[in-house]
Amino acid sequence: MGRRRHVEMLGSRLGILVSVAVVLGLGSTQAAAFPGETAQEMIARHGPPSLPTSIQPPPVALLRAGKPSSVLIVWFQTKYRPLSLPMEMEGRVIASCRFDGPAVLRKIERGEQDIALSDLRSDFENLFTTLSESQFKQFLGFLETNWAITKKTPHTDPPYDLYEAVSRDGKLKAEFSFRTPGVPSPSASDPYYGGKFPDGNFWVRVQRTGA
Repeated sequence: MGRRRHVEMLGSRLGILVSVAVVLGLGSTQAAAFPGETAQEMIARHGPPSLPTSIQPPPVALLRAGKPSSVLIVWFQTKYRPLSLPMEMEGRVIASCRFDGPAVLRKIERGEQDIALSDLRSDFENLFTTLSESQFKQFLGFLETNWAITKKTPHTDPPYDLYEAVSRDGKLKAEFSFRTPGVPSPSASDPYYGGKFPDGNFWVRVQRTGA
């Protein structure tokens, strides 16, 4: 079982819990989110998002041009199983979703006003949290079952490793990075992200292959 840290979420450090619970008894979608599902499905699992507080209909011109606008949905602190691994983490989750263009356009043209979260589908999802070195090794161990690491790129300033991986069925790709606890974040000096959204020392993104 991991450890719990309670700190302020904004303007300070993000409170996170990494639970290295081997949840082999849980269903495979218990706390995982994957590209292609609706925002409503994610909310049913993670609870109401921190942002946005409401959804506005997208511009009709973009829908007709086949360029539906995207919406970032953010949970400042929620439980998540990255890459559907049997390892639950808690941290900041950001999902980039796009409106289901044709369906939303039909609604607008019919005069319907109920453009909702169910009309958004995830393009990719990010998790930002904190892991110890031993927890990261466990993450890599679980990864081997259904994923293959295709590239590892070491960085030196500050020191961290960036990985690329693909699911063994070829449908999903992922990126993730890890730096030793205590090493400053690459974005620490950024006046916006470094101050308001500290990102821990572990980050992972999953999206469909070819996205």
